[in-house]
Amino acid sequence: MGNESYRHPLAALRAQLGLSASDYLALLDRRHRELGHGAMATRREKVARWESGLCAPELTAQLAIASLHGITEQAVHELGWPDWLLLTFPDDQTALGAAWTLEGTVASMVASRRGGSMDRRGFLIATGATLGGIATQWSEAFEQLPMTSAGRRTLTVGMVSHLEQRLDDLRHLDDVLGGGELRQIAIAEFQLISSLADKASYNSEAGRRLFTTVCEAARICGWQHFDAGQQAAAQKYFITALRASATAGDPEAGANVLAFMAIQTYSVGSPQDAVNLVQTAQSQTRQRTTPRVRSMLHARAARALSKTSHSLYACTRELSNAREALAQGPHDDDPPWVYWMTEGEIEMLAGSCALDLGHPRQALRFFDAARAAEYSADGYVRDNALYLTRAAEAHLALGEIDEACAAARQAFEQSGGVNSTRPSGAIAGLRKRLRPHRHTPIVQDFLELSA
Repeated sequence: MGNESYRHPLAALRAQLGLSASDYLALLDRRHRELGHGAMATRREKVARWESGLCAPELTAQLAIASLHGITEQAVHELGWPDWLLLTFPDDQTALGAAWTLEGTVASMVASRRGGSMDRRGFLIATGATLGGIATQWSEAFEQLPMTSAGRRTLTVGMVSHLEQRLDDLRHLDDVLGGGELRQIAIAEFQLISSLADKASYNSEAGRRLFTTVCEAARICGWQHFDAGQQAAAQKYFITALRASATAGDPEAGANVLAFMAIQTYSVGSPQDAVNLVQTAQSQTRQRTTPRVRSMLHARAARALSKTSHSLYACTRELSNAREALAQGPHDDDPPWVYWMTEGEIEMLAGSCALDLGHPRQALRFFDAARAAEYSADGYVRDNALYLTRAAEAHLALGEIDEACAAARQAFEQSGGVNSTRPSGAIAGLRKRLRPHRHTPIVQDFLELSA
């Protein structure tokens, strides 16, 4: 598919087939006639409008597209445009539709390994009821399966510990370098660990820890593909991670996956879907996780709520719950992946919530509180660059052009050392919003610096 990211399923499908818009329309016109619907207009602008989301094809055109790709008329009517197009990607259906069993987890792992970094699709493969159904199936899948295997290579608990340590190192490197630098390493780790889960011999204890490690490896891959804007691949990895957590009987690890899925979902999908994901994670772990993990889930729920039509009260309540849970202190059984949840992180998230809820002055107070709480900018380069762009947005909303440019400059300089599309996209958005003020010297300086 090259290096382009495809924002619409039809664009990705055409790229997969190697067809231009004109060539695809010619095929479609022929099938349209064969189905008895008559001739179609074949201007390539028609496809561009479909793929931009400006309009949907008329029903007869959709039926012709479905016929070309072996999709039933029933699916067209039931799922609607463009959701039924997702059925044309068979590897997705393995991740979405496999049984929630050990065999289904293995099938999903294999499908994820086939996708890798070549999947450039920039859209979600599951939304709405489909996404909610996956979360519900996950919550019902912890059936304590016997975890033994009789492969040719024996995997011990000690060997799993080494695999866990490699992932811990990868998590911390990702905070500083971003997914662009590490994505291929993360994929290689996932391929190794998931291959061992599929083929090695292990006892029950080693097996459960191994599948929890598969879960975390897939989550890291999902996060790094999200960071690169490869949304379909990211979501497929996240779903595989959920399946692995269910196989391991580890709802805590799965709840962490749902929290990261929520970030993706409120960023490029439906914020209400994201709220539902976090609430599923909360209900599944309420009595079986540590205060620090509960704090993380409360904070993530607040962030999702801030992007919906829910009241300010609901968001504020979740932030208060996050602070109260974190105040209970660390626990010996805190999972290693929750290291980043700190007082400073909560205040940074609170600032982002306030900004989205239309309270820029309050957002700046929260950002100041985060810095006072010794928020570690050096350890979280990508996140700090993002928060600086949000501080710049808050200043800009208040008409504080000089302060906005100062924060934007800091964000640009900070993001230079991290390979991530999210800070660069946020800076591009700031440039656009600052252009009306380009007659101001400080704005002109920033626009020239960041060009």
